[in-house]
Amino acid sequence: MNKVTKAIIPAAGLGTRFLPITKAVPKPMLSVIDKPTIQYIAEELSSVGIEEIIIVVSPGSDVIERHFGEADALEKRLLEDGKTELYEIERQTRRFNVRFAVQEVANGLAGAILCAEPFVKDEPFALLLGDELIYAGENDKPCMKRLTEIFEKTGKSVIATMEVFGDDVSKYGNIGIESEEDGIMQVNAIIEKPSVNEALSNNAIIGRYVLSGKVMGMLKKLQPRNNEIYLTDALHELAEKGELLASCFEGIRYDVGDKFGYVRANIEYALRNKELAKQTKDLIKQLAKEL
Repeated sequence: MNKVTKAIIPAAGLGTRFLPITKAVPKPMLSVIDKPTIQYIAEELSSVGIEEIIIVVSPGSDVIERHFGEADALEKRLLEDGKTELYEIERQTRRFNVRFAVQEVANGLAGAILCAEPFVKDEPFALLLGDELIYAGENDKPCMKRLTEIFEKTGKSVIATMEVFGDDVSKYGNIGIESEEDGIMQVNAIIEKPSVNEALSNNAIIGRYVLSGKVMGMLKKLQPRNNEIYLTDALHELAEKGELLASCFEGIRYDVGDKFGYVRANIEYALRNKELAKQTKDLIKQLAKEL
């Protein structure tokens, strides 16, 4: 059975690129307009039928748990004040079936995934990295829906990919492509952040995956490098066995782990917001005249 019912969202990073705000606020709780990035990521799963989300947090990081938890006093006050629209907005944060795992040791992405192993065991799972938002327009198939459909049809692990060029090649994991049919690529190798000359292709790995349950067992056997366990080591092993696929995605990807990417996301999401679109357009036009 290839049905995917669980997802992991790693959210235990230190967020050093966003200091000093991340000294007190976990980076996944930084907002794009009025929602934290981690809520957008959880919402990506709404088209997939995921039944359970496991969020991996750092020790003492209870603000994410509070965001997805109960707020009875707030809800009572909103209802008493007749603010039913705000009440419904607040209630949306509680519609997810969320569990939490704590990453006690900062040993990388694979280490975070292993923290969720008691919940996932040997079942397949979706993996969504908190540094990236993927906006799907009206006519776009959501990225996670496409990946899930490919996995459930083939039984093979599948990763999202995008084309990169020049110096950007060295910023991402890179895949070798053996063949491609109907937009689905058979991956035969993976290299972590190669130089331009080492790159296997122009296809980079981005932070959306649907992985076979066997990946957990593979991660347990990996030897750390530089005090980290690397997911790409397990993915490369899958690729060598012909068990790893890749697919491009529809929509727009935002790197909200990068300061400019975060600013861009706020601007473009504001342009899609009914309340803010006109004011934002007017501001951009005014600023353009002054540049």
